[in-house]
Amino acid sequence: MTGALVLVGLVLSLFGWASQQALGEVTPFALGQLMAGAGALTAGGLAALMRAGRNAQPALRGPMLGVLARGAGICALAVALYLAAGRSHFRFDWTFEGRYSLSEASLGLLAQLSEPLVLTLYTEAGDPRVRHTRALLEEFARPGQGLAGGAIELRTRALDEFPEDEDRFGIGSSNSVVVSLGERWALVERPREGSLYEAIAGLRVNPDRILYTAVGAGEGDLWRSGAEGYSGLGAALATEGYRVRRLPLAVVDAIPPDAAGLLILAPERPLPDTALAAIERYVDGGGALVAFLEPGYSSGLEAVLARYGLESPDRWVVDPASLALDDQALGLAPVASNYAEHPSTHGLNPNRMTFFRRARAFNLRKAQPGDRLRGVVLTSRDAWTDPAADRFQADDVPEPPPDARPDYHALVAVAEIERGAGRARIAAFGDADLANNRYLRALYNLDLVINTFHWALERETAIALHPKSGGRQLNQFPVPLERSLQSLYGAG
Repeated sequence: MTGALVLVGLVLSLFGWASQQALGEVTPFALGQLMAGAGALTAGGLAALMRAGRNAQPALRGPMLGVLARGAGICALAVALYLAAGRSHFRFDWTFEGRYSLSEASLGLLAQLSEPLVLTLYTEAGDPRVRHTRALLEEFARPGQGLAGGAIELRTRALDEFPEDEDRFGIGSSNSVVVSLGERWALVERPREGSLYEAIAGLRVNPDRILYTAVGAGEGDLWRSGAEGYSGLGAALATEGYRVRRLPLAVVDAIPPDAAGLLILAPERPLPDTALAAIERYVDGGGALVAFLEPGYSSGLEAVLARYGLESPDRWVVDPASLALDDQALGLAPVASNYAEHPSTHGLNPNRMTFFRRARAFNLRKAQPGDRLRGVVLTSRDAWTDPAADRFQADDVPEPPPDARPDYHALVAVAEIERGAGRARIAAFGDADLANNRYLRALYNLDLVINTFHWALERETAIALHPKSGGRQLNQFPVPLERSLQSLYGAG
């Protein structure tokens, strides 16, 4: 009987506590469960004491009562600490991956605010999502943020009490957040750190930094949705303060003088000689170039990069330390965890990996003594390159060709050069798939790509690790990649 009472009390108490935690308030159901559980536990405890009192020797009753008193005191102290922590303003994030800590990018964004920021959470009674969202907003509004002069205010409003806001902002459901910066506002219907970061960044008044992207030769499309498009990259660049414009290289003889940078995203067809000459004049004049290549294509851009010391033979990278993916042979989808010390790889380490798919490598040779070249993302030391690795089938185990040279191979390379008119920066990726809609937010691809843009366009102050759904300290430890990679596609 005693055991049954204790078991029932524990179950009822746990149900009541779980209901309170999920809903963020003590509902009549939760209160009833807690009271019934407490009653069952009390009855069970009294029954146990009575049985122990009848069976125990008189000499043992005193020590037993002392043990029970100390246990009750510890429980009371735990409850008091819990209540005190709930009423205090101190916040601690003891989760292993920093799930409730803001990322570097969010903290940097808040520190740059120059106008008041208001975060308004709209709720309905009984919505279990509100508790987590409120905790996230409290972290955004925590004292010490908004260091550039912009105050941050947090409001909570019940939807049924503010129907005019529902119509004005187009609020469709509870747990929506309206972000207001000065007179501008944005609605966030699924509040997470990443979506709030994008909303706040989109409301800032940014200086014009025009990034031209080449079109007309089968390049990746920054306005195309779908898995193979690059609209996610276009949106991320806009969030970071770049105004992206199309530039048909085939019909221009010079890069516009207002260009902060030039993006050439994996052209599939040969570029005209006039376009290649315009690119070279732009770089020689101190311009910033970000180029993505793909194995199996020759557009002429490869020769331009080679002129500045970034040679990329048309050979596939095969890294046996990586996994087979999407019906491809083992090693054709390199997962990189070796990084050089460089602003573009800020925060990346062997536990923070980046994912490539069908990549080519770079050989670095200085064209002039003053050039500065560096491979910043490297394969494992067992990787090699193969001119015809696309011949392998999904179940094949690739063997290196006779001329293979297993070594660390550069998947991403950067260069700083000077040709008289100014110092230029070049960033070259041996793969474009890492930036498409399917893979941009896999692992740490977004951080690598965006921070490389910031470095190339000389915005080092904007370099930071971006929000992750798994927390600020998201790590990928050595576990079977066939399972871990699939679960981390949306981590960025």
